[in-house]
Amino acid sequence: MSTPVDQYFNALESLIGELRDQAESIDAAAEMIAETIANDGLVHVFGSGHSHMMAEEVFHRAGGLWAFNAMLDINLTAFGSLRPGAVERTEGYAKVITSSFGVQPGEVVIVVSNSGINAVPIELAMDAKALGARTIAVTSAAAYASAKSRHSSGKKLGDVVDLTIDSRVPNGDAVLALPGLDAKIGATSTALGAALMNAIVVAASGKLLERGVQPPAIVSMNVPGGDERNRELEAKYGPRLRMLKG
Repeated sequence: MSTPVDQYFNALESLIGELRDQAESIDAAAEMIAETIANDGLVHVFGSGHSHMMAEEVFHRAGGLWAFNAMLDINLTAFGSLRPGAVERTEGYAKVITSSFGVQPGEVVIVVSNSGINAVPIELAMDAKALGARTIAVTSAAAYASAKSRHSSGKKLGDVVDLTIDSRVPNGDAVLALPGLDAKIGATSTALGAALMNAIVVAASGKLLERGVQPPAIVSMNVPGGDERNRELEAKYGPRLRMLKG
């Protein structure tokens, strides 16, 4: 008899396997990103609630790329001074975030929202497009197909972006129904999102190499020569990475 741990890992493994079905969309995202980085632009990543961790996942980390910029707002996490759920549903708030992170025409903005129904992620994508950026949604479109938009336009995140990648996160996030428990347990969005974001990084790096461009890879500062190797790229990208701490 399988244990809850076995059941959770089996479910997670199956969902990660489904991400392979997004290969075409990941490839399209990689092309957009590679073009942006080859032209010395940035890839901005936004998420609210637990999805903010996807922006952190690809920002200033070993195995990542210097050109990824995390668009983080503490009031859209559980650690701010405001109720994040209320903030995320507030129309007009996204414009403050977009204007604070220096999004430029021709760059890429990735918006991560599993439900894709709240005002801030939707408006942030709309604002980024108005600035001339290309937009990508990472959202669980199928799982939330019946959910209504909380934006006055009636549109969901997938309706307002240039490209949508399905995160395959199930409705409600959790996957296990344990006997005696009246709700599902075992979240999946962080593991699936992190795998998907790193797949995008890897794919974009491959596209850059095809163009003859060396990907601006970040090496761990804990390996010999790591600090020295990173220094030149930090000098290039650092001034535009608002969340980067020296």
